[in-house]
Amino acid sequence: MNNINYDKEFTKTIEGMPDKPTLLLHVCCAPCSTYCLTQLVEHFDVTMLYLNDNIQPQEEWNKRLMEVKRLVEIVNNGQFDVKPSFPLKLIVKPYDSNAFDNGAGKLGAMPEGGIRCNSCIADRLLQSVNYAKQNNFRYVTTTLTVSPYKNAQFINQTGQRLAPDNWLCTDFKKRNGYVKSIQLSQKYKLYRQHYCGCNYSLSDSEGANNVTGKS
Repeated sequence: MNNINYDKEFTKTIEGMPDKPTLLLHVCCAPCSTYCLTQLVEHFDVTMLYLNDNIQPQEEWNKRLMEVKRLVEIVNNGQFDVKPSFPLKLIVKPYDSNAFDNGAGKLGAMPEGGIRCNSCIADRLLQSVNYAKQNNFRYVTTTLTVSPYKNAQFINQTGQRLAPDNWLCTDFKKRNGYVKSIQLSQKYKLYRQHYCGCNYSLSDSEGANNVTGKS
């Protein structure tokens, strides 16, 4: 597998755009979205898509959604670090944990970052790409590449396979993107979860905390 610098690919796209096209941005949570939005809202007409059936329990899904909505208000009220070229919009897919349980969840307690996670990510990308195509978005991408625990090669190659003409390549963790997302989350007092989303990642996180003595 050839390693491609997707951050450079993103920069090339930005520099080559004659206008500010529409972009559907799949978002996993508010903290990860912060830095990504600093890179996007000046250059695109951004619509965020909260599509995360993997998040368990539903109370956690609700909590993360409320923080995403609060971030949208921060951006649109002029309190964000970067002024958007267009009002930031948000679309929410209704919660359906069965969609995860009957799909990636069937793979069970696989190691974090393995086949279960890749299946979960691929499914969310597929749904995001389909929505983007059905609603005539010029570009589609995800905030997931900001995480150091997510494989940007896999995410971008999957996105390019699903939407070869519409996928926006990114690697938001580059240029200290993840660290900056933490700093921005602290600045805006956003809730930062301690696990990725599903019950398996929650169990892994709780096990790690017990091993290290963290509460």
